[in-house]
Amino acid sequence: MRFTVLLTLLASLISIQADDHLLGHGSLKYKVQKTWCKADPDKAPVHNAHAMTEDNKGQIYLVTDHPANAFIVLKKDGSFVRSFGKGIPGGHGIDLTDFKGAEQLVHVDCGWHVDHLGKYTRTNGAIRIVSKKGKVLSKLPSPHELGKFDDKTRYQPCDIAVTKDGDILVADGYGSDKVLHYKSDGTLVSIWGGKNPGQPDNLSNAHGISIDDADPANPKVWVSSRSQNQLKYFTMDGKYLGSVDLPGAYAGQAFFRGDYIYTGVCWSKGNGTGKRLGQSGFILILDRKTHKVVSAPGGQAPAYKEDRLIPIFQKEKTFDHLHDLYVDAKGDIYAGEWNANQRYPYKLILQ
Repeated sequence: MRFTVLLTLLASLISIQADDHLLGHGSLKYKVQKTWCKADPDKAPVHNAHAMTEDNKGQIYLVTDHPANAFIVLKKDGSFVRSFGKGIPGGHGIDLTDFKGAEQLVHVDCGWHVDHLGKYTRTNGAIRIVSKKGKVLSKLPSPHELGKFDDKTRYQPCDIAVTKDGDILVADGYGSDKVLHYKSDGTLVSIWGGKNPGQPDNLSNAHGISIDDADPANPKVWVSSRSQNQLKYFTMDGKYLGSVDLPGAYAGQAFFRGDYIYTGVCWSKGNGTGKRLGQSGFILILDRKTHKVVSAPGGQAPAYKEDRLIPIFQKEKTFDHLHDLYVDAKGDIYAGEWNANQRYPYKLILQ
């Protein structure tokens, strides 16, 4: 009996540590809630928790690639609201836009389509405008349909960013690495970026895209060059402005909130080996003005030498392939993962 009680207490302590331990550095430390999401996997399954956003009602929308439901809706306390979007394939990125007088979802189909058993097939992707009831309202014409790509060039978009005017910028990160700028009606404005090896503006696995409009007169487009361990920023028409080196970290979309830039790291390099580690990842938080890393939840404490970031690596085994994140107005982080045993996002509560 005493042995059973001891095991129960030990299991309880392990559970508390797993769900409430702190990550981060300096003033940006977080309590991890691994059991935040209260969805039922039988009713709202995921293969991968790819990306999230928040609608005008304060609800969190998770995009998944499971054929049973493209979207899962949650309250901020993790309560399950609903799931929908059966048969909308390839979920990888998500945003919101005003379309036909109402807030609608922008769904990124990356071209990697998965069945119920987890088997993938590869094809060209698509960008769809989807109502909150799951009806596809519109589809942006692909560069193939517009005669801009030949048949040998894949189109597999990873992410999108929506401007204040409703334009949609598409990062073709699994295909050409180009950025495609569309008007909301599907008119193609421009194509820029792409592979340019050896040059500062080179994009290699343009996995995330976002807009920093802190200066409304001069907004900047941020694109992750994930294979280079860099974030790069451009003018709206594609002129290269600069890069942020993140040695050791395969970072995705830059997310802007207040004084900080947040990004999820899908893989960490091995400390001292330079090799990409499977089943790894962490979060990076940068100062928005200086672009310096100030906290790395799940990673080593950031440090600089001669104004250069010392290679940063995973320290704690909390995340497996942190794919994307969302930060709410309180500064809490919602973290989704790829290839992490079909688990739901974690929530990190700012302390």
